[in-house]
Amino acid sequence: MKDYTILGRVASGLGITYDKDAGVACATEMGYTYALTIFQNVYTVIAKFCVVDQDNRKPNDLNLRGLVNAVKKVGSAKANGNVVTITFKTAFTANGRAKNIISSIPEIINWFHMNGYSNCAEETLEPADTRVFIKQGAIHFYTEEVAVQMLTDYTEAQTQAPVIFENYALGTAFALGGVIAGAILIVVIGQLGYISILAGVAMGFMTLTAYQKGAGKLSKIGIAICFVLMVIGVYYANKFDFALTVTQAFHEEGYTNVRMMDSFQVLPELMERGLVDKMNYYTMFAFQCVAALGGALSPLTALLRQNKAASITKILG
Repeated sequence: MKDYTILGRVASGLGITYDKDAGVACATEMGYTYALTIFQNVYTVIAKFCVVDQDNRKPNDLNLRGLVNAVKKVGSAKANGNVVTITFKTAFTANGRAKNIISSIPEIINWFHMNGYSNCAEETLEPADTRVFIKQGAIHFYTEEVAVQMLTDYTEAQTQAPVIFENYALGTAFALGGVIAGAILIVVIGQLGYISILAGVAMGFMTLTAYQKGAGKLSKIGIAICFVLMVIGVYYANKFDFALTVTQAFHEEGYTNVRMMDSFQVLPELMERGLVDKMNYYTMFAFQCVAALGGALSPLTALLRQNKAASITKILG
């Protein structure tokens, strides 16, 4: 099946190996091994090279400015040791972004070649033929011998590693903190008269990441727990939002002794008497749930993708 993601389009356009599980495409051209992967979101693709100059010196950001100036579709080039990370200029469409990357890769390789940079291995920092090695989601450039040995060592270590069990109780306790923070944000935005999907994104991110930190892992049961907690959080956030509005209305009528918690407690009675629009209350609750749960899908997808990538260790290319 054809992959319509930007990374999939780039890999297809370049005709290079693409491992969908690892989310990495890689190849060796003119003696330079490079890897392409997504960064932060599925719309941003970065390239990584491991190079050394003719005097066995590491590349530096000052020298790499020449690369950015020479290759028009390159946005930036930063060195971390011998590994160079390259970003690309954006475009209005996915095809446009993919074309920017496809056209840039040969130019980048040519620039390295013309400026005296050679492909090198991370373990020796000397010119060498390398393979792309994925270790728990992180990209490395090792010689084949070293990559095979590291994969063997990792496999043996995994067979002896203790099994991590999900701590539902601790995960739930941590997730509550994220729910409370997200609920406060919903109330604040609600008082401004808005329903914000950004509050849902924030609540989802804080709840899911907090749960995983406390539980040690994130399973389907953990996701269900988080979403139930989020619905409960949205319920109370919506109720507090209405209670604040009712309290303000009482104060405007001169009943300044009415506290927000008083309004919170009598809110059901006020709805029964028709003093608060019940339909509006539950409609707002439904909209807030849709915004919160819908907004949480983005951080959930990103977190699951990150967890999946972090579990992968293999040799590519």
